[in-house]
Amino acid sequence: MDIGSGTVRVLLCRLTDGKFHRESVKRRITRLADNFAGGLIQEAPLARTVEAATEFAREARAFGAGEIRVACTGVTRRASNAPDFLRELGEKAGLNPLVIAGELEAKISAMGAAVEKGFAEQPFYLLDIGGFSTEIARIRGGVPEAVVSLEVGAVALADHHFKNDPPTEVELAACLAEVKGKMPQAAHLRTADPVGPLVGTAGTITNLAAIDMRMERYDPARINQAFLTARRVGDLLNLLVSMPAANRLSLPGLEKGREDVIPAGAVICREVMEYLGIARLLVTEGGLLEGLAVHPEWPPKDGVLLTLE
Repeated sequence: MDIGSGTVRVLLCRLTDGKFHRESVKRRITRLADNFAGGLIQEAPLARTVEAATEFAREARAFGAGEIRVACTGVTRRASNAPDFLRELGEKAGLNPLVIAGELEAKISAMGAAVEKGFAEQPFYLLDIGGFSTEIARIRGGVPEAVVSLEVGAVALADHHFKNDPPTEVELAACLAEVKGKMPQAAHLRTADPVGPLVGTAGTITNLAAIDMRMERYDPARINQAFLTARRVGDLLNLLVSMPAANRLSLPGLEKGREDVIPAGAVICREVMEYLGIARLLVTEGGLLEGLAVHPEWPPKDGVLLTLE
């Protein structure tokens, strides 16, 4: 189970010889980071998120899950009341959640993307845009050799910069400037020539791909075959900021609940592609959930920031 800044997701799967067989994936947008101020997760989004996690945990147990691995990311890393949130998850959902560092999140997501794309040996870059952070990794032989977690995400950017609907040119420029200002932290990931393809995972990227394909009904199989060019991401960004958030819901492929933050996510996607010098992004459903399923040890030895114990 992945408890992020905007969404709670759960993967039900069976493991055979270290490989997973997906049974189902569910998600619910709970916006845990809503009105995040003073370092505190607010009461209403906390309750929504605990409710979703409790329901998903109940379904996992009915499925016969022998283990439920739970990773909390994004806003939970910054919240001073994260221990209270974990306690609620333990008491009401019966879960043992871990708050994981951004670098560990990138490594686990890379494992999931490699499994999904069949990149056991092929080198590639991974891009995972979340609500409060963005993870980028360079992978060789299925192992992350360089990772970075940037404190910039779609929810946080939109909340901070977009005060008008749609955002003004000044607001969009400020959003872009913040993302550009973070990119030098990823300098160690750049090479003279890209070592392999850029693979993108998580909701911002899959939604951009679904909009690009005008997908009336979300189809994971088609998403796993999709790609986006940097130019097309720019075109989609221009389209998204040309209309109010409510009107964006008329675009086939956009998931309800993302309409106000998807432009900020598109800014991040385009800027990462430009910074890495990669013009084409392969889209995948695989990421953190799949990585959690195949991770060789749980809890991990390194990269855990907070637990119930």
